[in-house]
Amino acid sequence: MKRVKVTSKGQITLPRSLREKLNIKEGDYLDASIQNKSLLFKPVPGTHDVEVIREHCKKYNSEKADMEETRQILKKVPFSLSERASKLREE
Repeated sequence: MKRVKVTSKGQITLPRSLREKLNIKEGDYLDASIQNKSLLFKPVPGTHDVEVIREHCKKYNSEKADMEETRQILKKVPFSLSERASKLREE
């Protein structure tokens, strides 16, 4: 079991070993819940990929965007954007 410290602003740092085991990266989201008086964090699948796409869109606005480059990036996304958008709308 790993021990973490809560800062004055309520923030915690996840130990590197746990982040690596769960493949949690900067920008990823975690769902938090309470179960049996315990705090449970679960990685939200696909959120890192969404952030990568958002960063790309910020970097290349519509006037400068190279469509072929954008297509190549989107091919690397391991989920269907339309399916993901539908799921987010449902949530």
